[in-house]
Amino acid sequence: MDYYASYKNSKDPSLLRKELVSYALQYGNKKAAHHFQTTVKTVRKWRKRWEEKKGAGLKDLSKKPKKSPCMMKMYWQFKIKDIAEKASADNKRINGAMMKREYNIPYSGKTVVKYLKQYYKLPSKKTHREKKRDMREVKNKYRAFEKVQVDIKYLDDIPEFYHDFMRFHLPKYQITARCIRTGALFIGYTQQHNTTSTAIFIYRLLAHLKRYGISPAEITIQTDNGTEFTAPWNSLKKTLFTKVIELSFTSTHKTIPVGAKTYQSDVESSHRLIEDEFYACRYFSSAQDFLKKAHLYQNYFNFTRFNTYKNGSPVQLLQQAAPHINRDVLNFKPVLVDKFFHLYKNEFRLLAS
Repeated sequence: MDYYASYKNSKDPSLLRKELVSYALQYGNKKAAHHFQTTVKTVRKWRKRWEEKKGAGLKDLSKKPKKSPCMMKMYWQFKIKDIAEKASADNKRINGAMMKREYNIPYSGKTVVKYLKQYYKLPSKKTHREKKRDMREVKNKYRAFEKVQVDIKYLDDIPEFYHDFMRFHLPKYQITARCIRTGALFIGYTQQHNTTSTAIFIYRLLAHLKRYGISPAEITIQTDNGTEFTAPWNSLKKTLFTKVIELSFTSTHKTIPVGAKTYQSDVESSHRLIEDEFYACRYFSSAQDFLKKAHLYQNYFNFTRFNTYKNGSPVQLLQQAAPHINRDVLNFKPVLVDKFFHLYKNEFRLLAS
């Protein structure tokens, strides 16, 4: 028997050592060494351990040092404990490298992590599915229409739609609003890529929500930094779009960080869906037919289409989140906003002054 080969393959080496000691006690150390293909010195070591501690002596000794001259000082141990407990209470994510850097802890990152693990469960790297689940939980904490993402979709770059677009002079842009809590979709159209068009759209939408008892002051409109929503970076003036939101309705307009496209994920995902399910597969006979079918699609999206990510259709999610709000709030008629400027021009003139 090869002692060392058996040792490597053994799940419990102490059983092999016990067999070695038993053989040595019966036949002597030399014969045991020969039989197990090891040295007499090894046999003596395990016989001595057996005589001193019996079965416990045949187990591997801990490699942990008996003394630790570099043990972390108590001040830093308590400091790590305080940071970890606060992070857990505030639902914040921390790690050893960050703590060492931020608090100038004079120990290695591994040492910091060793103590951190005693008070804080270090998160494992999350999968894409886990991150989506976490974001869903965050969005579920919002009230219905508390945050609405708004964006522009270009329609003249959809190959399947281009023929009808040119033939019937259909709108070039879709203005989209989407509630992140319910997934409700509201759309409008324009031929102009400017703040006047987006201002008319947002005025109509906020007035529509207000008619159904939703307080504009509790609504935040989120957009990217496009010039159809915001002023250039070197301008201190607010756009007409922002003024309508903040002055006409006392709502809030927030912009996302530059380049952070994922902040607009809800409204962006709706653009992909409406292109695949509507623009790329429908035929239109006129501009009026186009608007009529757009309204039908929007109602399908809000009242029928099941959202697997949010686990329900917008109308179902609205009834869960705010049963007091009439479901008809989701029936918002898409229009070509350019034709409605005359209704708002006086108020817009005052806002612009």
